[in-house]
Amino acid sequence: MSIVTRKFSAAPVRTAAATWMAIVDILSEQDATIHNELMKIAGIVASLISEGTPEKNAITIIGTGPRLRIYCLYEEDGSTEDANESTLNWNPFENDWEIYLPVEQPDMDWIKKSLNTKGNRFKVYQAGTKLVAEEEIDNNSQSSGGLTINISKL
Repeated sequence: MSIVTRKFSAAPVRTAAATWMAIVDILSEQDATIHNELMKIAGIVASLISEGTPEKNAITIIGTGPRLRIYCLYEEDGSTEDANESTLNWNPFENDWEIYLPVEQPDMDWIKKSLNTKGNRFKVYQAGTKLVAEEEIDNNSQSSGGLTINISKL
């Protein structure tokens, strides 16, 4: 599994809603249907961005091609060269896809309920933990009997 990361400038460079709009513009550059799907959750994601949740916890898209992790940069970091808002060279939305949003525990219930009304592609995971999908991949790679190197023998 390969992973690609994008980092978007948030506050004070942009409002939370403008940050999500910038993300949506990059993700849906050639596809109005995807644009409309992502705009369904604009208010929810803007609330997460305004709280700073995606600073250390990625908004993750699992679909076609590499896994895409999106982070937001805040304060001084938001206006630095650390931002990477470049377009994608693949379309993660070609086939089946899901977006996982990082959510703090106190907000979990209302966000889950709100996302359920928007469609089944929008998922949550608790901020500060790994996605269940990533844990499954980690467990599979550990139990796959792959190559192991004992560096103490070198």
